[in-house]
Amino acid sequence: MSKTISTRIDEEDVEKLEKIAAKENIDRSALIRKFILQKVKEYEIAEMIRLYQKGIVSLQEAASQVNVSLYEIMEHVQKENIHPPDQTKEEIIAEIEESKKFFT
Repeated sequence: MSKTISTRIDEEDVEKLEKIAAKENIDRSALIRKFILQKVKEYEIAEMIRLYQKGIVSLQEAASQVNVSLYEIMEHVQKENIHPPDQTKEEIIAEIEESKKFFT
């Protein structure tokens, strides 16, 4: 089910939207919907990247949560020069030991 959302914008911005809609060969409503959904997706990706940076989710989990490929989320991480939190040697060893349960 879809809902109607209304907002007010300046006449100058309406004219810009009209020009872009004409260039894209779509109506203004479709263009606004497209722009809003693109920004929502960007926001969701940014939120998942923040969680990745804090070590809360893996890259694969982040990609899965926002329904994009692992490669796409990796591109965003690389572009923003994001790194996961550093792990101590002990933490890495503990993860390896924990993972062995799944392979033996």
